[in-house]
Amino acid sequence: MKVPSLAIHLDRSEEFKPNKETHVKPVISMELVNSLFGEGVSKIEDDKFNLDHRHLSTLTDLIAKDLGCKREQIVDFELNAADSQPSGLCGIHDEFVSSPRLDNLASSICSMHALIEHAKAPAERKNHAEVDMIMLFDHEEVGSSSAQGADSNMAVEIT
Repeated sequence: MKVPSLAIHLDRSEEFKPNKETHVKPVISMELVNSLFGEGVSKIEDDKFNLDHRHLSTLTDLIAKDLGCKREQIVDFELNAADSQPSGLCGIHDEFVSSPRLDNLASSICSMHALIEHAKAPAERKNHAEVDMIMLFDHEEVGSSSAQGADSNMAVEIT
């Protein structure tokens, strides 16, 4: 499954508050492709729980096979999706950590703390040509006022 990214900048209304139930649904198959490749799944004869109407038949068939039961025995289910992409290094010199499971606010606080502590270090320990800085974007890292029409980013440099 894939949860598509929301392009909130395309919504020109004053306030965009995405509904997690309707705006971020995971995509698992197109109906046309499912009808072409899901032909082996037969309809439930007495579908008293409306399983075929409410859920993708090939998904419920996969769940039933995994559980070792018949599709008609499934009353209902709740499916929670989690990102399974592994964390990794990226950038031309592998200088960035990319991970869907890192908490942005916590890493922002840790980065800010590290900059402050580094600024307290004696000058002879800071003898380098690089600029010590972090960039915190107004989305997940420092609160999402971008969803409310404001557009602000913050760059911090401590010398």
